[in-house]
Amino acid sequence: MKKMFILWFAAILSSATSAQTYLPITDNMVIAGNSNIKFAAGNYVIPDVPADGVIQISGVKNVVLDGDSCRVNGVGNAGYMIKITNAHNIVIKNFDSVFGYKYAVHIMNSDHITINGNVFCRNKVDSSGWIDVWADYTQALGGGVMMYQSRAASIHDNVMTMQNDGVALYHCDSISIHDNDFSWNTSFGIRMFWTDTCHIYRNNCAHVNRPLTDPSDCAALLLIIANANRVENNDLSWSGDGVFLGQYQHSNVPNNNYFAYNECSYSPHNAIEATFADGNIYRHNKCNYSHYGLWLGYSFNSVVDSNDIIGNYQSGIAIDRGFNNDISNNLIKNNPIGIELWEGTPATGYSSFHSQDYPIHHNIFEGNTKAVSSINTKHALVRSNEFNYSQLASLYLDGASGTDTITLNTFRMPTGYQIYNNSAYAKFAVDNLFLPSDTALVSAKIFDKHDNAAKGEVTWLPQTPAPLTPLQLTPPCDMAEPAALWYAYPEVGYPAKVKIPDTVRYDFIEKKVGSASVKLVTSRGYDLALNYRPAGDSLSHWALTDLDTLYFWVRTIKQPQYGFQYFSVRIGDDHGGYFKYTASPTLLNNANMVWKRYKFPLSGNSQFARTATGSMSLDHVNYVEIHADTWDYGFTLWVDGMQFEPCSPLTSVQPIPVQEENRLMNYPNPFTGSTVIAFHIVKAGPAKLEVYNSRGTRIWEHAGEFIQPGDHEIECNLSQVTHGSGIFLLKLTTPSGTITKKILLLN
Repeated sequence: MKKMFILWFAAILSSATSAQTYLPITDNMVIAGNSNIKFAAGNYVIPDVPADGVIQISGVKNVVLDGDSCRVNGVGNAGYMIKITNAHNIVIKNFDSVFGYKYAVHIMNSDHITINGNVFCRNKVDSSGWIDVWADYTQALGGGVMMYQSRAASIHDNVMTMQNDGVALYHCDSISIHDNDFSWNTSFGIRMFWTDTCHIYRNNCAHVNRPLTDPSDCAALLLIIANANRVENNDLSWSGDGVFLGQYQHSNVPNNNYFAYNECSYSPHNAIEATFADGNIYRHNKCNYSHYGLWLGYSFNSVVDSNDIIGNYQSGIAIDRGFNNDISNNLIKNNPIGIELWEGTPATGYSSFHSQDYPIHHNIFEGNTKAVSSINTKHALVRSNEFNYSQLASLYLDGASGTDTITLNTFRMPTGYQIYNNSAYAKFAVDNLFLPSDTALVSAKIFDKHDNAAKGEVTWLPQTPAPLTPLQLTPPCDMAEPAALWYAYPEVGYPAKVKIPDTVRYDFIEKKVGSASVKLVTSRGYDLALNYRPAGDSLSHWALTDLDTLYFWVRTIKQPQYGFQYFSVRIGDDHGGYFKYTASPTLLNNANMVWKRYKFPLSGNSQFARTATGSMSLDHVNYVEIHADTWDYGFTLWVDGMQFEPCSPLTSVQPIPVQEENRLMNYPNPFTGSTVIAFHIVKAGPAKLEVYNSRGTRIWEHAGEFIQPGDHEIECNLSQVTHGSGIFLLKLTTPSGTITKKILLLN
């Protein structure tokens, strides 16, 4: 029996292969079945105006085409270099370059196609015009490869860039697409239309945008009525959308797609957008520094689990009229709104959709303006989350949003409110841990009918027992010294012109007094609030008088064409009131590249005019903020030596000693071409600086010098780096240890 099987397999193998044939490429080449062709090396110029294919494979099987050392120019962005119809078991490999066609390869009604090791770049490309994402294959845009009604194919290890599409799949299934470069296209890295059960992994689909129009219709990965696909470990960043998924009024079949470990950040529209979508799973993705992290309008039965959702410009997760979506184990940080749920005016055909049934659990919220905003949303189960350092509110509830459960959460130190109930419905928030844990302070941090009789009551007792929160009863003599906590809270506003993370850190090099200053770098610039908090789980609770004066040093870097448009200082209490001291933005513009010291009495003056919001009292001041605005053109701001006078160095919370250690930074970051590496070493000895790319290859080194303790700067020029932009690793090695940090090159 074994011998018969071997003979049968050998016969099949023989029928499927033939000796390799060496041929030049000519127009209208018709390829016979069972062909193995190695094309003659050379530069070919062969237009395909009739669009019948320079190389034609029709109704045959078992073909291998090897284009090693072949460069083929189609000239007019029309037609196809290879056209495949009704074929089976076709291999296309190793073409050095195919460009100037509508698509390099056009495939219809075929299966078991392998495309690997090719360079299909600079085919049909458009830089402007709106894209219809719902258009079928007859309106395909052009690019590398198009497949229609085909299945069981493998596309891997190709380069398909600088054209409309990398790969476009229409009415296909069971396609494996992996380890390709589809970056810098102008429509889609991968386009999928009515295409199911595909595996998309380890592709580079970054920087897919149309430079001359609104990028919101472009995407690194487009799935229109596409179901049961797996999308894993792809770079989908810096594109109009990282992922766009939708099936509006076209299908009621559950999507059931799985998205995991994808980098979707820095998208000018959405890191992930899924509309009218059912049953999708999003796990371990990075959805950072985009307009929205995840826009899931009218999505339902979704799982959003273990993602990074940081620093987006509107909301981390936004869902209009969605239901039964499970949101868990995410890091949701530094967004204007962490999770935004609401029920807007219904889209046509979807009036039966209501915003309801949201398990929101085991997430970490930190440094958001509002951590969760729930408007006209019913049956939210908010359980076992950490709400850390929110600005306006950790939970904001409004509209017809009754029957919510809020339990087993930790609420830590909001600037404004732990829970803000702006609805007329009662809310139950028992068995939560509130910090500060003092009953009077917790009550002050909850807004309900006790603040406005028209609002519903928040029942928050019993609370989870906790040690009393330490209170910082007097402000420190320099609030810009470690280890105080500083956050930058963004308002909801227009997206920045350039996407870089908002960063707040201590600067031990550029400082005016003490050991450090506080440095804010932002590309947003839309009314940012730089907010002071004391170290650890302590709360500012200062008693100040009208005779007190606030002093601070400030230094800025503004855009050359656009200066600061707004400047104010805000001092607030723990009952929602605050004084705003509005000053001329000229004061910040005058501090461009130089340190300036400003002061004003807490009663206000002609330079810092005071207005009040709420029943503000200086008897229990909770926070101080500096607000700045550049109409969204970005800026850098340093603050140092901030103190109220007369100042007492004794506070109820002692400063945490700062242990001197090696430090590493670079500026600017991101940078174009070159950057200055600034580092501080504690002990004398040899110091080595290195830069590595994402593949772990060292691309720059400054090594071997014996360096004295202290601060040092060295210029690092990466203008000649192959493949240009990206995230690189900067490494400092000394006898005291190793420090690394990420740097961002924008060549």
